[in-house]
Amino acid sequence: MRSFEQEISKIAAVGMKPGMEVIRELLRQLGNPHENLAVIHVAGTNGKGSVCAMLERCLREAGFRTGMYTSPHMMYYNERFLINGEMISEDDLLHLLSDVEIAVGETEKAVGERPKEFEILTAMAFLWFSRQNVDLFILETGMGGRFDATNVCDKPLLSIITSISMDHENYLGNTLRLIAGEKAGIIKAGSSLVTSCDAEEALAVLRQEFEAVQEDRPGVQMLLVKDLCDWETKSLGLAGQEVTLRTPLRTYEALFLPKPGEYQCANLACAVLAWELLAGEQSALPTGKERLKEESLRKGLAALSWPCRLEQVRESPAVVLDGSHNPDGIRQLARWLSGERDRYDRVILVMGMLEDKDRLSATAQLDGLVSRVIITKPLSDRAGHWEELARGFRRIGEDHVEFIEDCHQALQQAIALAAENDLVLCTGSLYLVGELRKNWKEKDLF
Repeated sequence: MRSFEQEISKIAAVGMKPGMEVIRELLRQLGNPHENLAVIHVAGTNGKGSVCAMLERCLREAGFRTGMYTSPHMMYYNERFLINGEMISEDDLLHLLSDVEIAVGETEKAVGERPKEFEILTAMAFLWFSRQNVDLFILETGMGGRFDATNVCDKPLLSIITSISMDHENYLGNTLRLIAGEKAGIIKAGSSLVTSCDAEEALAVLRQEFEAVQEDRPGVQMLLVKDLCDWETKSLGLAGQEVTLRTPLRTYEALFLPKPGEYQCANLACAVLAWELLAGEQSALPTGKERLKEESLRKGLAALSWPCRLEQVRESPAVVLDGSHNPDGIRQLARWLSGERDRYDRVILVMGMLEDKDRLSATAQLDGLVSRVIITKPLSDRAGHWEELARGFRRIGEDHVEFIEDCHQALQQAIALAAENDLVLCTGSLYLVGELRKNWKEKDLF
């Protein structure tokens, strides 16, 4: 039996092209299933997956039947399609693709262009979650926003934009203003916006777009985490953190978040502001807002599981997988590592990064915090000259940097070098940590 990956590669066109004509026609061929869904739409450079996961887990705890569509996947395509936290089965995924295949051909006839993989996956998601009658659908953009295939939802319950920084410059633009302009494309008339963006240049673009789209509609709000929230944290090491969070409505004492890193607090605040909006008097939530109690929020956050975000997969030596893959993400990782560095005798870094990322800016953040570096190759055709990542480590010395192309061998070598109180940290690309986690899980090493 052929795998889903093989089947979709036969159907989808290759490459990437901005525009909404193809996805709209594909969905029209399928009966516009996206129009049946209550959508919470989430965009941003970093943190959007974490906000989706937090909000979904809390809404599920409150008794809603949730659907969540995220990308990319860490190990399997099935991860992109979750209902109440459960992945779609392989059989259902293949049947769903078969259901969409005819529409793919009809779309090509209608618009003269064959849908790309992400457009097909997004159409599948709308069809699947519509058929499954989810109460709420948490929808993460793939890249950007304005021309992202997910941006067909004209009336989301709520829009969320997390942090905005430099990434995907080849597609979104080479300035913060241009990138923010693309993210702002998910802002819709009649829908409130929550954002954890704190870069003034980007915020100015979001404000301008929000005001232009809303035209003074009553009850519609733009809520800024940086203006409305503050917090204190108590690190619990790799087990997570305790956060006291203050919003305009209340103070949440000692929330347990099983994800380390203070940068997660902005994501947490974003999710909580969204929760409060959905629970509010002017909520667009169709039914059930009375379920949104603090107890469900606390239980949902405490039960959060979101792989490859400072995820510990081994205790001694500690092995941590982190999907930071751009300079801002690595900067946040470095900030966490700086605060936790004294817990470990040495830090052995396994790192691989795609060629289209700003590798030198990223590695500069970690240079000086690690004891040894093993450079490896992410499993992607965008890995390019993967060895050049070593150029960013100038303080460590050449005798403490080595190259192992196979990422599994690289991790094995790092573990072999590590002592009991060392940290093995794997980062730089979602493709890298996803592949490592997949191997770890399939060999039952957790």
